[in-house]
Amino acid sequence: MDPHRHILNRLTFGATGELLDAVAHLSPDELVEQLLAASPLEPGEPVLNGDDDWGTVPQWWFDTMRRPDAGLHERMVWFWHGHLTSSMDVASPALMYRQHLLLRQHALGSFRELLQAITVDAAMLFWLNGAWSTAESPNENYARELMELFALGRNQGYDEDDVHHAAIALSGWSVDGEQDDTVVFDSSVGPQRSVPLFGRRVRSAAEVIDAVCDHPACVPHIAGAVYRAIHGTDPTPEVLAELAEVFAGSGLEIRPLLEAVVRHPSFLGNPQLRPRTHVEWYIALTRLFRRDDLDVWPLDQLGQMPFNPPNVAGWPGHERYLSVGAELTKAQLAFDLMWEAPPPDTATSADTAGDLVAELCWRAGIEPSAHTRATLDDAYVDNPDEWEPYRAPLALLPLTPEFNIV
Repeated sequence: MDPHRHILNRLTFGATGELLDAVAHLSPDELVEQLLAASPLEPGEPVLNGDDDWGTVPQWWFDTMRRPDAGLHERMVWFWHGHLTSSMDVASPALMYRQHLLLRQHALGSFRELLQAITVDAAMLFWLNGAWSTAESPNENYARELMELFALGRNQGYDEDDVHHAAIALSGWSVDGEQDDTVVFDSSVGPQRSVPLFGRRVRSAAEVIDAVCDHPACVPHIAGAVYRAIHGTDPTPEVLAELAEVFAGSGLEIRPLLEAVVRHPSFLGNPQLRPRTHVEWYIALTRLFRRDDLDVWPLDQLGQMPFNPPNVAGWPGHERYLSVGAELTKAQLAFDLMWEAPPPDTATSADTAGDLVAELCWRAGIEPSAHTRATLDDAYVDNPDEWEPYRAPLALLPLTPEFNIV
């Protein structure tokens, strides 16, 4: 496996021929260092008007992610969106964009501060029913998902009493729709006394988050989640222990954990293939077809629309990205787009299947197997009076194993 291709596929939104050529002079370690040191993107703001925002906000982020300079910070923003989920199904696009800015700010900072901030974020308060929860009648949704999914993992040394007590201490927050959806705290309906949680007493959202972050399950849960996001597989117990030590020693800072993950010998020494997510696949498709004007809605068909995860657990695991239904949708997208695709450079300078297929594979940033190469060569139809020769290989390439599994 080419280490440069592997690094770009995991630490950015995908390798292309242009990107691989641009970093060919770097060693793998130098490329990793360059991506770690890169500054976050400054993508500007979407134009919100209330009417079309359900498409405008996802389109804005998709256009940001498919930029050639979208790197490791952008990938971590996407990771946190799928880990600390909220959705436009409940919160407005404007509130989801506001939460997105929160994730951009904290993506490589303190996990404790990130969790503190998102706990009282308006979109999250709507998404998991934290808004208008009172100490007398606390809603337990956020407290439960905070422990099960966001910070500790399922069955990690807490019980129903812990969930209930945390919900009491998290109560009192609401969103003022008449004041630009400002988040406010009403002490009269919030906790009136401290409650026990993990061997301490808590009486506020901040104290709950501190207790959760100090729980022994938090460090390995987050370290394992970041490792899986980058490596595509679970860490061994030994590797997880190493990463947990780094994360704990940094005071729950995300950047040192991420650096330990991407610099771990297993990243380049034992790389594991995994299916591309639908977002990664569609970004690669737009680059292959040289189209920067494609809209985001095919991701809704594929089931991975930004700002709209299917549930609080985020998008399902990688096996789902290769389902029969997904492959049929991908095939239809590639077929529809091929009719408007501009001819590759070799279509005007050469007249052989080999040259054209080589250019398409280079453009896609893939190294095809002999079987894939032969299939694409066979799809070349040298009859320009009825069919441009490049169209069939171009439509087939996004369905190849090398394009879908990286």
